[in-house]
Order: sequence, then structure tokens, then C-alpha cells
Amino acid sequence: MKKFALAILFISFLLPVNPIMTAASSEVTYHSESEDSLAVELLGRYTSEVPIDEGGTEIVAYDPNTYLAYSVNGYEETLDIIDLSRLAEGQTDMQLEKRIQLSDFGVDAGDLTSVAIAPDSNFIAVSVPATNKVENGHVVFMSTEGEILTSVEVGALPDMVTITPDGNNVLVANEGEPSEDYSVNPEGTVSIIDVSNGVNKGDNLTVTTATFSDEIIEEGVRKVHPESSYAQDLEPEYVVVDDVSQYGYVVLQESNAIAKLDIESGEFLTVKSLGYKDFSLPENKLDASDKDDEINIRNWPVLSIYQPDGMDIVEINGKNYLLTANEGDAQDWDGFSEEKRVKDLEDEYQLNADLYQGYDQEELDKMVKEGLFDDEQLGRLKTSTSHPTNADGKYEAIYGYGGRSFSVWDTETLELVYDSGSEFEDIIEKFEPDYFHSNNDEDTFESRSDDKGVEPESVITGEVNGKTYAFTGLERQGGIMVYDMTNPTSPSFDSYFTSRLFQGLDQDVTEESGDVAPEGLTFIQDDDSPTGEPILLAAHEVSGTIAAYELGESSNSFLSELTVDAGELNPSFSPEQFEYQLEVPNEVDELQFSGFTQSDDAHVLVNGKDPSESVALAEGNNEIHVEVIAEDGSVTNYTVFVKRLLATVSEQLKPTDNTFMVETDIADLDENATLNLVVPEDNGEVNEISFTQEQVQQLKDKSITVTTEQGDIIVTFNAEPFTDEAPLSLLIETLDQNEFENSQSTLTNIYQLEFTQGDQLVSNFETPVTLSFQLAETNESASVYHWNQEDGKWDQVGGTLIDNWISAETDHFSIFTVLDSAALAVGEEDTDGNKNVSDGKEGDNNSPIADEKDSDDKEQSDSAPKEEKSNNKLPDTATNMYTFLLIGGCLLLIGMAIVVIRQQKRKISND
Repeated sequence: MKKFALAILFISFLLPVNPIMTAASSEVTYHSESEDSLAVELLGRYTSEVPIDEGGTEIVAYDPNTYLAYSVNGYEETLDIIDLSRLAEGQTDMQLEKRIQLSDFGVDAGDLTSVAIAPDSNFIAVSVPATNKVENGHVVFMSTEGEILTSVEVGALPDMVTITPDGNNVLVANEGEPSEDYSVNPEGTVSIIDVSNGVNKGDNLTVTTATFSDEIIEEGVRKVHPESSYAQDLEPEYVVVDDVSQYGYVVLQESNAIAKLDIESGEFLTVKSLGYKDFSLPENKLDASDKDDEINIRNWPVLSIYQPDGMDIVEINGKNYLLTANEGDAQDWDGFSEEKRVKDLEDEYQLNADLYQGYDQEELDKMVKEGLFDDEQLGRLKTSTSHPTNADGKYEAIYGYGGRSFSVWDTETLELVYDSGSEFEDIIEKFEPDYFHSNNDEDTFESRSDDKGVEPESVITGEVNGKTYAFTGLERQGGIMVYDMTNPTSPSFDSYFTSRLFQGLDQDVTEESGDVAPEGLTFIQDDDSPTGEPILLAAHEVSGTIAAYELGESSNSFLSELTVDAGELNPSFSPEQFEYQLEVPNEVDELQFSGFTQSDDAHVLVNGKDPSESVALAEGNNEIHVEVIAEDGSVTNYTVFVKRLLATVSEQLKPTDNTFMVETDIADLDENATLNLVVPEDNGEVNEISFTQEQVQQLKDKSITVTTEQGDIIVTFNAEPFTDEAPLSLLIETLDQNEFENSQSTLTNIYQLEFTQGDQLVSNFETPVTLSFQLAETNESASVYHWNQEDGKWDQVGGTLIDNWISAETDHFSIFTVLDSAALAVGEEDTDGNKNVSDGKEGDNNSPIADEKDSDDKEQSDSAPKEEKSNNKLPDTATNMYTFLLIGGCLLLIGMAIVVIRQQKRKISND
């Protein structure tokens, strides 16, 4: 179901073929035969507030850099500057920012007809006919703020201006219409204005004028006024330029031809007739009478001239195509008119079946006898007298104006590759039968059947969700036809929509009629749009309004649910939430996504593949793209940022303010992961590693093991013994070996190890710390020792030796090294017969070095006292006293036993 801004009502029509979908609201009516059609939403409207049918808005250009639109206001004779940025804020009224008066243009100006903006938005160009239209007009250049920069004289009646894609030239179609009495008929030309050096205030710009010569006009090009030359008769109406700015293609509407212009040389290469549309063919039908009181779309013996008005050029699959809106137009002036009704020429027809593909001569003669020229058949159809006659001066075919269609032409050959036939009339009959062939100033039934029908006025192409569409505005009917251009040689009808509101049969168009008579269409691609979605601007001449339609936003490309087989999406899934975070353990090396769509016809891709395939995860950050492609080609993208937690991270520490700050984001580590910190070899005087309070908390919460490598020692610990209420620092300081006894037996550096948290020194801890020392070579006698400051001796800790590494656990920190225990065992004893190194027995506490060390320790303690956290561990002094008491108790028991034994012996002796 298509999503609209306002409430939608469903209407069923009793027709031979019912449409699948017909939706209407008080603002927009949308018709389609497929659920796959392009979504359309009326975003907002600009109202010029001029009287109905006075040209309040005609042509509109758009600046993507400022979100400003520039609209030609014929009634006020102004260029209106309109702000579209409000659309992004949900505002529906597009506000008028400024009006530039025609009287301020500084040239002889009777009107303004067209506006274009440079690709780099450096200037805008406005075409301005002279007060007397047969005299030369001007193009006025101004800044995007409306400041007049300069002007250039061009040909007679400049009707349309465009700028080449490369921004180097401005092209102007100078229509050169005759005077009302046809006494003056200026030549039609195209002006080429060189703006390759930009446009600055007061610039004198160079102009080249491309004119028509008989030599380039191919056979069959229609001559309207027999007494005029081709140069006078050809009237340029519209210009488009290929994407490389090489060729311009010029519609010559009244002459039913297209001219090809070489922009560099400033010369026309050819003028080619578009030929006739044969309405005797099955695909070409029309309702030709406004007096039969019924819709009667059928084949007729009519050859109609396409006569495009608006045109566009598009590249599809590497090839350029021209698209034309085949409106039709006659020369009808006081001094000359080609326009007649068929019944007025009844006696001048001698129909020839050789000119039609759908009839033989017998069928044609029968149709004439059965009232072909009556009002209820072809009598009311408007035709032209400017067509060939036979030797008897008779017209051998009935000629009409306009193709009532849009067409596709090959730019290389200018040959027809596609025409929409009678589809426009078929669609209007199906969707708006009560107002079939309505006029644009009154809500009528069938009033335009005799005169060009729905009148396709303009056509433009644009890409929505990766698909190219053609949009054709119907000037009289008031709506816009949408065709899918995927196959340019066989486009397919997509939808028809309109924001015209019919008020009732034979009612005049009023302000309540909505948007009536689309004159100029402007497509804004999504990258240039204020809303981020493609927008179609339609300037409506009769209602004096500009409607902004947002295209392609469809609920069919949304997910209804997204699940994953590990972890939880953050935030929880919502169809209009497009980015998610997901954290998974390191053990998860692949994920399985399951996406459920809101539309049964939509499908899901995960990283461009079928979601049944698992997505492999790298360690760390992963970006997963879930793409939903709806049946209409619209796409919605969801992104899941997956963090696969790390099992191990190694960080080379860098000093900051005399300490090593840990920079690793611990949030990236998995539960029970290892954080390996490496102190650089040239660490200067920095020997302290600091953890923030938050890092300590993360280490504790995740039970992360920290290994710190410095020189030949590795300290391995976790944060379990520490509080999470203060920062933590680890000191690993290399000491001078000469300050310690038996330094000749050390196998590694001597290290001072300290944990400090807050202002407290943490010397003892419940969870042991592992110390690993690297030996120069494997030594079976190596053992870890710590310095017993109280006794001034080395106490043996022990250790496990693997290759040239020895490791041991400790529940307290002090001074540690590795000694050769065998060398110590055979060392000399001191004068008291005791060894110099404690092995758990009595030792000498009176060495000079020990006394000096004790003195230094006492001074250091007095100068910088620190509280110690024992974690309920007994200090070494308490442990020694307990040992002495235990030995004393044992001796006491032995003594008592001896006393009891002696008393017993005495008793026996006495007995």
C-alpha cells in the first residue's frame, strides 16, 4: 500500500478493466494498476496569489546549493525567488523570498519567458522578449540573490533558455513569431552565449547566432506559411543539450521538426521532420469529437503531426534519447491562420488509402458515406490547411494537431523508437471518466476531444531508487503521467497523479481547485534535495502554483523485524531506525541475520548476499549492511555496527606527563581477555604505569588479565584485589645491584615493585601476582628471591623454570630478583657461621649494608608515610612472633612432660 501524507480513500470504477489501485485525498489523487508503482507524496506548495489563468507560475529552475527556486511570474512580470528549505522541516508552504521586477532588468522588456541556473550556481539567466515581440530580445544575467550582472541581445522572442552541462555556453531558443497582422515575420534562431569565463557585473559577453538555411532542411519538413522562407517559418521552441555539451537539439513545434545544432561551430547540421502519427493503426486511437456526449476512443483516418513542446534528453545504457511531449500547435493569427475544422473542408477531401496503414479504399469510402465529416465523428476535429494536396487540389488525408502522447527518438538518426499511442486517453478514461478531456480553466467533460486532447505540455526524466522515469505534464487535464524508462524503446506506464481538485461539471477553476495546468517540470535528484529524497517541481500556469512532489519513499522497502543469532541489537529494532550497535564475544566469529520485510514481494540482502549465508567477523569493529529492495525498486538500508570483542590486545606504552597512561579501550576486550602492556626499552626515567578509575572498574568487571613487560621482567596480575573507587598505578623500578649483598649471584635486574591506589600503597593482596624473569641462559639453580627489608636478607620464593624463563607467584610486593641458589649454597659463611642469605633459618641482621638500608628505609618512611592495605594478611613481623611463640610453647610442653616422667619414676622407686 502506498504511503501518503494525508488520509487516503479507495474508489472503484465500473469499467471494463478495473484498476488495481486508485487512491485519492483532498490534496492528491494517485492512480496505478500495480502495487509496484512509484510512490508519490505531495510535500508542499507555493502560491503566487495572482488571479486564476494569469500565468502566476510558468517555468521554474532550482539551485541545489541554496535550496532556492526561481519561478517566472508572467502576471506580476517578476522573477520570484522561493525557499524550498522549509520542506525539510515538514513545512508545507514554500515561502516567497524576493521578487525581481522586470522593470529593474535594464533592457527593453515586455515579458519574461524562461529561467535557467548555471551548473556551479554562479549565475542565473532569464530570457526577456522585447516589448514589440518581433524585435530582438535579451537574456539578462543575475546573481542567485537577484543582483543584475549584465545582459545580452539575442534574437526575436527568446522563448526558452538553457545552459550546457559543462557551464560554458547559454543557449536561447528565439522563436521569432510573426506579428499579429503577419506583416513582419522575423527569422527563428538560436543564440549561443559564451560564458566560459564566468559572468561578472558589466561583462560584454560574446554571442553567436545559429540561423537556418535551405540546404540543411530535409525533405518533408512542414512549411506553415507558404509566402515565408524556411528561416522565417521555423520557430525554435525548446532546446536540450547532450551530457558532453556537444550537440543541442531544438524543437520546431509548428513545423513538426527537430534541428540538430553543433554548439562549437554554432551551425545547424540538419532539420528533420517528425512525420505523421497514423491514427488508423491499432495502437493509435483517439476521441475526436466534443459533441457526441460519450467517450469514444477508436481508430480514425487521421494523420496527426506530433508537434512537441517540451523535450528532454536522457542517456540509458550508454545511448542518448530525446523525449518529447507532443502537444500540438497551430499558427493562428489575424493576418494568417491555418486552423480549420474538418467539416469546413468536407468538399476539399479526397481520401487516399495509400496514406493510411489501417484502411483500404473501400473502407474509407464507406466511412465518408456514413457521416465521417459530421460533428459526432470527425467534423469537429481541428485540422490544418498547410498540408499537401493532389493534382485536383484535394487533401488526401485528414490532418490533426499533436500526438496526444510522449515519444522517444534516437538522437543519432532522429528516428522514432517509441510512442505512447493512445495510452494517455485510455488512462484518463479509466481513472477520471467524469472529467475526460477537461479544459484547464473549467471542469468539463470531453471539451478538448476535438482540439489536441489532454495536451502533453512538458516532459522530464529523473532517477528514483536506481530506476529512470519519464514525467509528462498534461496541460489541459491537469495531471502527470509517469512511465518506467528501463527499456527506452518500450517504456511502460507506471502511474498517473494529480493535485487538481475537480469542483463539479461546468464549474470554473478557482483557488479551491488545487494545482491546474502543469506548464514546467523540474526534477531534483535526491543528492540535491532539501529532504534527501527526489522531488518533482510542477509549475502550474492556470492556478499560479508550484507543487512539490516527493518521489519514491515507499513503506514496501522497510523491514518489519531484524534478528541476529548472537548478542542483542542496540537500540531494539524499529523499522525507521536505520543504525544499530551489536557487541559479541570473541568466540563468535560469524553471525546469522534474519530480516522480515513489510512487503511479501520485497527481498533482503546482507552485505550484498542472501541472508542465509553467515557473515564472517573480523576481530574488532565490523560494519554489516542489510539492504531491503522493494518491488518498486526502492531501497532501504540498515547498518549494524558489530564489535567482536578482543581476546588479546598488545599496547606499546607511550609516556605522558612522566607516567605511562594505558590508551587501549578496555571496552573492546572480551571477558577474561589479556591486556599486554609493553614498556619501551628506552623509557627514560618513566617507570610507572597508570590506570584510570574507569579502567580499573572495567578490568575488574571483565576479569581481564594484565601482563606488563619491562626489560627482563613480566608482571602478570588482575584487578580483583583492588577497589574500583580510585585510579591504580604499577611501579616497576630497576635498582642499583651494588646496594645489595650477593649481587654477584643475580641472574636478572633487581626490581622495586609497587601498587599504589589513591594515596595508599598496596603491598599485600589476596590474588597472587605472577612474576616472570628472563634469564640470559637456562640455569637449573635459578630461583626467585625477594628482599626481606626487616632482616636485610634475600628470602627465597622459588619458581618454575621453562627454558630460559622462570616464573613464581607472590602475594606481596617489595624488591625482587633472580639468584643462582647453588652459588649461594656453596658460598662462604660469615664469622658467626651463618650464611649471608636467609634460607628460612637464622641470618645476620647486622651487616653494614643492611643497617644502612634500614636507616634509609626509616628516613624514607618518616619523610613520606603511606597507609598500607594488608587485605587481612599478617605482616612479616607478626609471622615471626607467631613462630617464636609456637617454639616456646613446644619447649614448655616438653619440659612439663619431663617433669611428669620424673615424678612417675620417683613414685615407682618409692614403691
